[in-house]
Amino acid sequence: MGDHDTLYTVLMPEFWARLTNAAETSVFGKRHWEWMMFADTHYSLIHVASAVIAVVFLIFAALRWRQTTQGKTEGVVPPREWRLPAMLNGFVNATFNMTADVMGEENAKKCLPFVGTLALFIFVCNIQGLVPGLLPATDTLKTNLALAVMVFVLYNVVGLAVNDWHYLAHFLGPSFKLGPLPKFPWLFPLMLPIELASHIARPVSLSLRLMGNMLADHKVVGAILVLVPLLVPVPFLLLGVLVAIVQTVVFTLLTVIYLSLALEHAEEH
Repeated sequence: MGDHDTLYTVLMPEFWARLTNAAETSVFGKRHWEWMMFADTHYSLIHVASAVIAVVFLIFAALRWRQTTQGKTEGVVPPREWRLPAMLNGFVNATFNMTADVMGEENAKKCLPFVGTLALFIFVCNIQGLVPGLLPATDTLKTNLALAVMVFVLYNVVGLAVNDWHYLAHFLGPSFKLGPLPKFPWLFPLMLPIELASHIARPVSLSLRLMGNMLADHKVVGAILVLVPLLVPVPFLLLGVLVAIVQTVVFTLLTVIYLSLALEHAEEH
């Protein structure tokens, strides 16, 4: 199979061709401009399908976990058998503990719905790269940049909602007196561009880091499977699982750190 071929494109080629063509020729799907590195590329909905698979799987897993909360213990006692609900329960608990270590339990409880969903989605997308015939949605910049921009918008909105104008005052640098002049952020011509550049770099670094690692891991595993399909790929598949976990932790941890910084009470400016 080629770079844009998966199980669903091979098993349903005609349906997939019609779907891709309809999306490409639509008003929102066709790109009519080219500039620098943004040249004409092969239009594909493979990564959209991978993201949809991840969402459907997570909905199914959430429904299975919900069934465990309707028993006699009402979810207080973890499931005894290591099945999907137990895996989901352990994953969410680990995410909550990591979030609580950074921002405290009270804020972690408020941020867990977003942080936990983000971590689950990224992990399920990452792990698809290890399944023959599937592609991870996170090995493309489109998916990762959408997630990173969502994080960027959220932590800035949270910072403004919690700290009001004090959050914006951080962009201007510290305030101090200069001789007889009143207290004022005199370094703002220097600090404002630096702060803006550092904040803009956050979604860029988040998306590029995740894309680079997942794309490289997928390519390595795919090459080994083609060269030696028996036994030899096993260590690389295990390494791929580690990469999927690590990249999920990195993206989630940085998101938690950005939210924690936005939630901090601003110093006096």
